[in-house]
Amino acid sequence: MKYFLLSLLPVFMISSFIFHLWTTYYAFTEGGFWSGLLSFIFPFFSEIYWCIKMWGVDSTYTTIASIHLVGALVFTILKKA
Repeated sequence: MKYFLLSLLPVFMISSFIFHLWTTYYAFTEGGFWSGLLSFIFPFFSEIYWCIKMWGVDSTYTTIASIHLVGALVFTILKKA
């Protein structure tokens, strides 16, 4: 099971990059230039911040953010084990 999940890591990384671009777009449109720049530079913290900020506003975004945050934790644990 571990090897199957780790084989999905490249797909997860690509989807995480695309999702991060979506987060950066939200940051630029909702918070302005500096917010967008900081969100682009600090991906993990910006995903958490914008997930909380968009809670109740965009359920699609928050669902995908939650999935990616849990997935990041799972892959981190699997790579260390």
